[in-house]
Amino acid sequence: MTLAETSIDPGQCPFCGTELASPGAGFMRHVETEPECRDAFETWRDRVTDDMRGGWAG
Repeated sequence: MTLAETSIDPGQCPFCGTELASPGAGFMRHVETEPECRDAFETWRDRVTDDMRGGWAG
């Protein structure tokens, strides 16, 4: 890992750092209830959609 890379903790929201109840469903519940994280997630998803063959299924 280079110095510019950061590790990702699946137990934390990547947008605000809040501890999540679970990496999958807990993240989605968090994004649904936190407007700033929801907006950041939507922006991220819009940016990666074209990078994924067949589109984004999530």
